Amino acid sequence: MAAMALVVWILVSLLVAAAVFLVANVMEKRDDDDVRGVRAFLRDFRAGLSRRRRTAAPEPVDTDMDAFFAATVEDAPAYVDADELSGVLQRAQERVSTPFHGTPRAGGPGVRGV
Repeated sequence: MAAMALVVWILVSLLVAAAVFLVANVMEKRDDDDVRGVRAFLRDFRAGLSRRRRTAAPEPVDTDMDAFFAATVEDAPAYVDADELSGVLQRAQERVSTPFHGTPRAGGPGVRGV
């Protein structure tokens, strides 16, 4: 009885996985092709399987950490800029210290002579 339940759960999980793949494929919007649904899913599934067989694994590259980091240096601005982050924190502090009706709270940055 337990073996039958295991087989049923495996089949149910495979059907659910296939349904998830099918829904993901239908929801995906492509500019290059108008075919959607089960046919597109099967075509993409077969293309993915054949691509995996065709492509060989790349050869490993032996390098040291200094050369790796030197090769991956970027001159572009950082994702998180310190000046921008400090400005956001300053505005957040001002919002927290000012109640909704516009008067500063006691001890906030807008209070003088305390």
